[in-house]
Amino acid sequence: MDFAADLTPTLLLLGVAVLVLPDLPLDSPRARVVVMAISLVAMGRYVLWRFGHTLPTPSLDPAALWMWSLAVFEGLALANAMLTALFLMRRRDRRPDADRREAWLRQQPSPALVDVVIATYNEPLEVLERSVVGALALDWPRLRVWVLDDGRRDGLRQWCEAKGVRWVARPGRDGGKAGNLNAWLAGSAGDAAPFVLVLDADFVPQTNLLWRVMGFFTDDDVGLVQTPQSFFNPDPIQMNLLCGPSFADEQRFFYHHFQPSLDAWGAAFCCGTSFVVRRAALDAVGGIPSDSVTEDMMTTYALAAAGWRTLYLDEPLSAGLAPEGVGEFVNQRARWCLGTVQALRSRWSPLRNRRIGWGSRLAFVNAQLFWLASFPLMLMAVAGPAVYWWTGVPAFLAEPGDFAGHFGPRFAAEAAAILWASRGSVVPLLSGLAPLVTAPAVVVSAARGLVRARGHAFKVTQKGGDRSGVVVHGRMMAWIGGLMAATASGMIFAESGAPAIAIGWSLYALAMLFLALLVCVEVPRRRGHERLPFSEPIRLEWEGGATYGLLEEMSMTGAGIEAGGPATGPVTLEVAGIGRLSASVVRRFDGRLSLRFLDPGPLRDALIRKLYTTPAVLPPDVLDPMKAMASAMRRGFLSTD
Repeated sequence: MDFAADLTPTLLLLGVAVLVLPDLPLDSPRARVVVMAISLVAMGRYVLWRFGHTLPTPSLDPAALWMWSLAVFEGLALANAMLTALFLMRRRDRRPDADRREAWLRQQPSPALVDVVIATYNEPLEVLERSVVGALALDWPRLRVWVLDDGRRDGLRQWCEAKGVRWVARPGRDGGKAGNLNAWLAGSAGDAAPFVLVLDADFVPQTNLLWRVMGFFTDDDVGLVQTPQSFFNPDPIQMNLLCGPSFADEQRFFYHHFQPSLDAWGAAFCCGTSFVVRRAALDAVGGIPSDSVTEDMMTTYALAAAGWRTLYLDEPLSAGLAPEGVGEFVNQRARWCLGTVQALRSRWSPLRNRRIGWGSRLAFVNAQLFWLASFPLMLMAVAGPAVYWWTGVPAFLAEPGDFAGHFGPRFAAEAAAILWASRGSVVPLLSGLAPLVTAPAVVVSAARGLVRARGHAFKVTQKGGDRSGVVVHGRMMAWIGGLMAATASGMIFAESGAPAIAIGWSLYALAMLFLALLVCVEVPRRRGHERLPFSEPIRLEWEGGATYGLLEEMSMTGAGIEAGGPATGPVTLEVAGIGRLSASVVRRFDGRLSLRFLDPGPLRDALIRKLYTTPAVLPPDVLDPMKAMASAMRRGFLSTD
């Protein structure tokens, strides 16, 4: 067959995907099974070809070792992709059930007492106060708010007392977050509420969170209900590629697409914040497991071993800070990897504890494959072209047509299925940047966890701080730039007649590396607080005049409004739910005013509640992958100054 004929299956799959998938309902069980089954068949066909026709005879020859190593990691990563596709065949939406349970719960005379606990270590007060004020604003008749301060800050104690919040500190800091929570559990045993809402120090709950969640605990075997994490600021990938809301944050696929699928298989797990847990269930398993730095996931497995279920409600009921810098982003992912690998040797590991269901076991295997195979493969994949150009050793042995006939359908089917199932959250090229940028640190963490499971300190993800300047991550740029240079120079100096596979792979790797290089140069964040979108009427007053207008955006420090008014000078902005805020006009342009707030004083808590406990703080549902790609391309030609 000629090369054009070899491309026919790929083109047919893409054509069907473009014509059919946009109108295919995501909530149709049959549609999910068919789409994912096609993806599985294409991946399985590729695996058989890959291991049956593209590898040399096993030997200790460096070329053979390279090709076999790449194939093994690719095979393991494909096993991860195939398990993911299997899980995505099903999905559970608990929101209708939450509606019914909430209606019933609101008719009850005395809802259960809930302890809201916020674990903190070194977060700035401006970060922590959002969580505390949001917790105090929860619409629930009976609750207590606790701040568990591992920083042992006397100033924070005084602030908590002024807010009417219970402040607790422990003598040491062993066990990180798990140790902090367990110390509080032990200390509050004589005065325990039957349910606990756990919040990270940077997460703010929506006011209705408890009404939406607590009804599930009428089932006596429910131990924990997890809700998704949403973020009101862009993560470093979104920020540094100027993608904004058109591209999903790196965790959206997991929280809004994969966790609901895990829940359908009885395999959803705790994610560290914005969950409610039954106190009796925690007491039954001896508290939060501390033998892994991912104590959240292990909590689910400990509960499962004792017969308690974890449920997942896919409804955004809180919002927090995504890692604001590349360094924090990388460290967070490395910690997740370390904790997952540590869990292999935990007594609560689903592979060791037979009381844990098979759905959770498969999900645990899937998580191990994700961290242990996908990230090394990413590094090998971007290094493969440079290896070929400078040594002549290919990644595999195959003719271009044969490769196109097997890899093409697999890539098309897998990409189309995941793009459809994720509603555009996972985009080829762009979605590979987070694994690429974090890969070296993740590989090191995986090795550390495999060699030594215990004795690793819990590293808190830093939040807040000054983000107003350009930050260049030189070490990361060095290895990324080095690979780019090695690949590009290899192509330039190579003899003519290079195979199409090598050229295509090289161009794809160069595009990935170029975008990763851009991510390593952090764009300054001009504003200390994110401006959130609004659309509601306001009243503006100034000396000698007043008018009504529309609030378009607002933050803790200012607002953008559509209204007439003075070009400069002091004004008063009246906003529903807050009151009268003193401000000054910074800029007037085309019927729009930019305002800077003066000290809000006693209205500060009302401003926090308006911003962070209403749907305005939640990220938009609609994504635009093409716009995101165009923004990323433009980023390469724009200054960060």
